[in-house]
This record gives sequence, structure tokens and C-alpha cells, in this order.
Amino acid sequence: MELQAELTGRDGLKRAWRVRCEPPGELRGLLAGLSRLREEVTARLGPLVQQESVAAVGDRDERGDDEEDGDEDEEEEGKHINTKAYSDEPPLKRTKPHS
Repeated sequence: MELQAELTGRDGLKRAWRVRCEPPGELRGLLAGLSRLREEVTARLGPLVQQESVAAVGDRDERGDDEEDGDEDEEEEGKHINTKAYSDEPPLKRTKPHS
């Protein structure tokens, strides 16, 4: 048995993986193959994720964004939250007015 996967990067290049499942025809082989495939994909994507996170931090620094500004926004949003209390109990029964 063999597992196949394909990764298409942002640049359009495709990277194919083929992992043999040993012992063939058994669930243990499939699980071992999945584990190897996951390790290979993680090894390939790890540096890319690191590059993206460094680039994102650099972009934020260039714009002058501070984390403190985000706190102020959260505080401002908190002022507009509906604070009406809701009960888990059923609503009270309405009484009909006497005519």
C-alpha cells in the first residue's frame, strides 16, 4: 500500500510525496505511513511557517502597530457589549387581564 500527497506552494510549484506503508495491507502499516507522511510534510512546511511569522512581525513593526493599541480596541469593544442578564429558567407565564 502507498500513500500519496501533493503540496502546491504559493509560487505554483508542486511537491509530491509517496510513502510506502509497511507492513502492507495492515492498519499498523497505514498508521506508520501516515506518521511518516506527516513528519515529512511538517519538515517541509516548518521553515516556510517560520519565514511567514518573521515576515508578519516585520510588517507589523514597519506599520508601527503596537500590541497596546489592540488592548485599547478590545476595551472599547467591551463598552458596547449587551450586559442584559438572561436566565436559564423558562419565561414567566403571562396572566390574562380581566375584562
